[in-house]
Amino acid sequence: MKKIVTLSALLLLFAGWLISYPCLMRWYEGFSCFSTLPDFVVLHFHFPEDIFRYLGSFLLQFYANPVAAALIQAALPVLAVLIFRAIINRLFKDASSLFWVSFLPLPYYVYLQLDDMTLAKFCMILTFTALLYGISWFVSLFFRLDNPLPAVMRKPWLSVVIPALSVFTSLYILQDGPLSSQHETIARLEYHGERQEWGEIIKEVTPADAMLNEYKRKYVLLALSETGQLPDYAFRYGLSSPDDFCFTAVDGPLSLNFNVLFYRSLGLDNPAVYYAYQQGQQAHSGISYESMRALADIYIANRDYALASKYVEILSHTCCHGSWVKERLPQLEAIRESEPVYPMSGEPFTLDTFLADMSSLVTRYPDESKYADYLLCGILSLKDGNLFLSAFRIIARNLYPEGRGIPRLYQEALLLIASHEPEILDSYHIEEDVWDDFNEFTGMMQKGKSNIAKRKFPGSYWAYIY
Repeated sequence: MKKIVTLSALLLLFAGWLISYPCLMRWYEGFSCFSTLPDFVVLHFHFPEDIFRYLGSFLLQFYANPVAAALIQAALPVLAVLIFRAIINRLFKDASSLFWVSFLPLPYYVYLQLDDMTLAKFCMILTFTALLYGISWFVSLFFRLDNPLPAVMRKPWLSVVIPALSVFTSLYILQDGPLSSQHETIARLEYHGERQEWGEIIKEVTPADAMLNEYKRKYVLLALSETGQLPDYAFRYGLSSPDDFCFTAVDGPLSLNFNVLFYRSLGLDNPAVYYAYQQGQQAHSGISYESMRALADIYIANRDYALASKYVEILSHTCCHGSWVKERLPQLEAIRESEPVYPMSGEPFTLDTFLADMSSLVTRYPDESKYADYLLCGILSLKDGNLFLSAFRIIARNLYPEGRGIPRLYQEALLLIASHEPEILDSYHIEEDVWDDFNEFTGMMQKGKSNIAKRKFPGSYWAYIY
């Protein structure tokens, strides 16, 4: 019975972690780093607690697989329970009726896990409980204590009920403790973004979600851009400022990870490298798997053999990057004799404000609609019709030379501007359904039904500007 209870506790905790936090546990792996290289080992033994961080980083490298991660997360507190039970068995006579006592700390162990991204804290707990077991074993050689519990607390049913309550309390803590479903959602969006699964992000994030959470808003706006839908649905998903596209002030690994993904999507390797380095520096080891994988791929793409081989070499000294390294070795060999090819066109490009950056990119790459959409949607978010029209006229020469095929939001903006400059409609075609919606919207506004108009056209530029 005791084995069944213990195994059931392990399986339930395993299921709890796997169902609740599969992507977050995978994210832990990306934010960690373990290597057998001497330099890395030396860096982890400056202070006594570093040994526990090193042990934790060894375990975290297996978290790339959510099943392995959930098994480790479940096994750690159950192992602590088993050691505690072994201590009780050593110290007390007739310890079988004390079986349930060993499960009492289980919810606390799970609570500690929720704030232990490095696993160092729990490795320390296991080490000290093992040390206590050694002490109890030595003490038991000389004497053992009588069972201190009264008869009513030695009932066999307690060995089932109390462990069950402890396990279900632990599962409740998993759901409502320091971690939350929001953490898992952001990690899942990052996971989809890294794999360019933009449709999954759009399905995941509702317009209401995007309005309330800046991380979700940035991910879904990036997904809309990558699928060519940004100039149709930007305002439906909460665009209100050019700062909604990326983080201008990064305050942690989540924002750094997003900026790396954002600039790689734009094809801007220099800022991607800049944020990838910062991303690694924020990790507990001063470098992270996610950072090194990004840097290696960026340098391979730019044929920089020296820097690419450096990170591939480090990752080859881990336990779980064998296939990743094997996939990139032929790519490395192909660029061994090559000179780095960092794209340069015109004057050197340096980061400025978002709109200034996009304006520079539009000037440099006038046929690239992605840059144009970021610039035009960013200007629309400022509610500056004159600036939009000036930029649109220049961009339309390359992207909409016949004045047709203009995205929905731009048509909506042009209709508003046309109330002051009607001649612009001679150059740009407005689709019939957009005309109909505009007439209906303005009719409602003129009758004082602004709230009804905004509810009927919630993602329109008209609803946004009014």
